[in-house]
Amino acid sequence: MNSPALSNDMSELYSSIFTWKHMPEQNDVIDPDIPETALYAYEQAISLTPRQAVLYYHKGQVLEQLGRKTEAQTAYAEARNLGHCC
Repeated sequence: MNSPALSNDMSELYSSIFTWKHMPEQNDVIDPDIPETALYAYEQAISLTPRQAVLYYHKGQVLEQLGRKTEAQTAYAEARNLGHCC
């Protein structure tokens, strides 16, 4: 199941979870579960398409947002190993 088209679709979907923006009409409340949800989504996408570098890159971004810097660096390293420029 290493379809590039499927990987791109998943990357766009999961990127939208990660890049969720705070909206003023939401009464200044940001759901603290969003990064955890995004991390779970990236881990699921990676399990389906483990050779897609961009998924590791986005996983690194989420881990960094969660303050898990060592794990983020590992994810970024895997993204680079798979050819992603990050």
